[in-house]
Amino acid sequence: MTQTTARPESKQLDKLQWNMVQVAQTVPLFKALSEDEWVEIAPFLHGHCYPKDAYLFFQGDPPDSLYIIWMGRVKLVRHTDHGRDVVMEVLGPGQLIGEMAVFDGRPYSMTAMTLEEVAVVTISRRDFFMMLERYPKVALGVIAELSRRLRLSSELVRSLAVDRVEQRIARTLLRLSNLAGTPYQDEEGAVLIDMPLTRQDIAEMTGTTVETAIRVMSRFRKQGLISSVRGRVVILDASALAGVARKV
Repeated sequence: MTQTTARPESKQLDKLQWNMVQVAQTVPLFKALSEDEWVEIAPFLHGHCYPKDAYLFFQGDPPDSLYIIWMGRVKLVRHTDHGRDVVMEVLGPGQLIGEMAVFDGRPYSMTAMTLEEVAVVTISRRDFFMMLERYPKVALGVIAELSRRLRLSSELVRSLAVDRVEQRIARTLLRLSNLAGTPYQDEEGAVLIDMPLTRQDIAEMTGTTVETAIRVMSRFRKQGLISSVRGRVVILDASALAGVARKV
């Protein structure tokens, strides 16, 4: 997760500050900053730890800070007017949370909840805008990041509107394997999604009911596409699962 860049010699940073700088440097938004600029910015970085099933912030809260995931994984949940939760995205180390709200000043549009023990680096909204004014290249990074998020949101809306639930679940499992996949030694070519994942999580991520998610996952298991190990999903045949995701 960290880069192997040399530590700046011009000014001294304590170990925690430098660790947080290394985390922030992995984010595309900030990659254009020089080492000397990071020395100036380091005091604005703050570290926080959360247990599993904790909330970083709730939908509707004021956008006080920008979050960078240091360790662990976080799910972003949208609460609907009908009392239904939809998991919009699962994020891991080096990814941003809350940047859209921090940028436009409107309340957080989703709730951020930890899927496991999580450590984050935060930058207050005031300090973030100071960075935008002082370092214009960060502003260009913001534009690129907001564009990426807009594309993801558009793709999700389209998928919920036109794709069958089997496609949505297959696509979600493949995306999670890219985020948290590790080789599963007990099965050649298999990939373990190394994060806790309940049927409720799958249902929320794909805009369906828990009962439907259970039925589809059971079908995938019978077809030899997936299996389960200690509450984790193992993808046994990624190519076949990708074929399900592409079906029209």
